[in-house]
Amino acid sequence: MATCNFRSPVASRLQAFLEMRIALGRKGKCDFKILTYLDHFLIGELKPGRPITAEIADRWFKSMEYLNTATRLNRMSLLRQFCIYLSQFDSRTCVIHQSFLPRRDRPAPYIYSQQEVCLILETAQKIGPDGSLRPNLISTVIGLLYSTGIRIGEALKLTLADVDIQGELLTIRETKFKKSRYVPLSPSTTQHLSEFLHQREAARFSTTPAAPVFISPSGRAYGPARICTIFLEILRSIDLRGPKGERGPRIHDFRHTFAVNRLALWYQQDGNINAKLPLLATYLGHSSLTGTEIYLHATAELLEKTSSRFKNHFAIPFLKRNKEAHNAEER
Repeated sequence: MATCNFRSPVASRLQAFLEMRIALGRKGKCDFKILTYLDHFLIGELKPGRPITAEIADRWFKSMEYLNTATRLNRMSLLRQFCIYLSQFDSRTCVIHQSFLPRRDRPAPYIYSQQEVCLILETAQKIGPDGSLRPNLISTVIGLLYSTGIRIGEALKLTLADVDIQGELLTIRETKFKKSRYVPLSPSTTQHLSEFLHQREAARFSTTPAAPVFISPSGRAYGPARICTIFLEILRSIDLRGPKGERGPRIHDFRHTFAVNRLALWYQQDGNINAKLPLLATYLGHSSLTGTEIYLHATAELLEKTSSRFKNHFAIPFLKRNKEAHNAEER
């Protein structure tokens, strides 16, 4: 075990819990920061040899009332998971029920229509300066997100070695949870990406395997913040988003759009959705189906297809239903 970073009566358990989380692929810096806050709190609240009780947990919750919902949820969730871990060594530990955690105020996802995506791509091509690679770069990033559902961070971390044009394949390396995966590309996406790479080479940017695909004028990869800023400017220019400070469509919503479109296609093909959902989870880079469920939101098209499938498989034909009702009345 590494040098202990904590000082409360459960310092050794906090250290072991942190190391276990890091080994499982969690973000060590974020967990360490929250566990440090918890450690400082427990120094004044927890006596040596005593368990974490419901009263102590309640005081920890109340000490964070001034924080926003997302921050409180992250801290309270980590305490809950630590208590579950700690209960294996001390059965007196209070295990917090999940219902006590605040609900995350997630913005409603926006599902882009095909017409909106075409308008966004057309607008991206008009971004200056003239003759630069940036218009093609921005439109290629947007098209890639829409057609594959990968995360913006995953797209911007791609290197030339990660793109297999002949095999129509991307390699997404060690992203969330330190997982790597292959992402197949459609023929049209492959063609557009190939055209962009030729334009990139013609602009005399580095062609070494380790060079970023989406390269900035400085020779480095674009950061997500910069691409998101440009994307929001595009949305505002075509009235798909209001002024700064107002919520609206985001670049991450391409991931939601991809998942919904894929589900709609499977419904149209009368596919076995339960059998195919694990494939979608793997494609999106989720560790479980729970992570995928958040992206599957109802749209008018999905509801129509679901209703149609239900009627085809389970609804009683009209004539048969009337006959059964008539026989019931006679009885």
